[in-house]
Amino acid sequence: MKRRLLAVALLLSSIMTLTGCWDIKDVNHRMLPIVMGVTYGEAKKYRVYIQIPLPFTRKLISKVHYKEADTISKALTEIDTDIEAGIDFMHLQLVLFDRKLVVDGIKDEMAYMMRSQHMPTKALVAITTQDMEQFLNHTGKSIQTDGSALLNFFNKNAGWSPEINLAYMWQTFGAIHSDTQDVTIPILRSGKSTMLEFVGSALMSKDKWAGEISREQSLLVNLYDELFQGSVVETAGQTSVSIVDCDNHIRTFWRNGNPVLKMRMKISLHLLENNNSMTEDEIETIFSKEMLKRYKQLFEQLQSDRSDPLGIGENFRNKLAFDKLKDWRETYYPRLVTEIEIDCRITDTGDISSN
Repeated sequence: MKRRLLAVALLLSSIMTLTGCWDIKDVNHRMLPIVMGVTYGEAKKYRVYIQIPLPFTRKLISKVHYKEADTISKALTEIDTDIEAGIDFMHLQLVLFDRKLVVDGIKDEMAYMMRSQHMPTKALVAITTQDMEQFLNHTGKSIQTDGSALLNFFNKNAGWSPEINLAYMWQTFGAIHSDTQDVTIPILRSGKSTMLEFVGSALMSKDKWAGEISREQSLLVNLYDELFQGSVVETAGQTSVSIVDCDNHIRTFWRNGNPVLKMRMKISLHLLENNNSMTEDEIETIFSKEMLKRYKQLFEQLQSDRSDPLGIGENFRNKLAFDKLKDWRETYYPRLVTEIEIDCRITDTGDISSN
């Protein structure tokens, strides 16, 4: 009997020490934004938007809320105060910055998002030159018919294409505090016949906009990291090929006090169109020369803009004294010597043989 009473007493005392889930909100009382937009405000420093898809009679509707404040956290708090449910960023997919904000630098804004611990670090970062409210209202129309449309645009197993550079929140924050690594952030606008249109990519130098590259150059950045997945490239006017494999060998060293990058890229191609009736050897030669020319132009622009999204400086971290790393972008990177070889081979002509 005493043992039983002791067990009951221990059970009751343990129950009293449990805190429970008193601060958990039911899912029906939470708003789950998928996009957060940040731009300069008219009366206060920031105007912050959130886009929320809501179920409504067997379909989704999109609501956009915004507030102005001198801090992002204050603007979000005021939105949270005025709507009928609490904001939960667990499903946030995209953080969208206005171009003017990025030109001035997004160090403080990214620091808040990482410090708050309320936003998933795997959320994507993008830039728009379009009016933020107009952009979100346009994308909202597509979300109403397909709730996963926005996510699929960046999904490698869905609508993503190799021309689109991907910048994640954790990656962008890390590059801001890195002396030898930058990122490219995709520039988006609402499409005329599609939800989104990819314009090109912003070259970042730490936290600030340093320049801009085209869609074709964005493909080169991804191809450097062997991200291709069937990208189609036109060459020689009326000839097009698809990249089916890419093997990139990188070697770095010093020569006469200058950093040297030796790059040898082997590309396998699938011939799609040949309206010029060229031979395979001619197509391979022309494509190799064209890709070599494009990469040389890309490196020249990256060095001129002091932006290193290819992470070339990472290869020199063990070749520079620690106190010299901070000088990589301004002192050593502009002196980088590039030696590039590109070898293209058509491995599939697409010929169909009859049985």
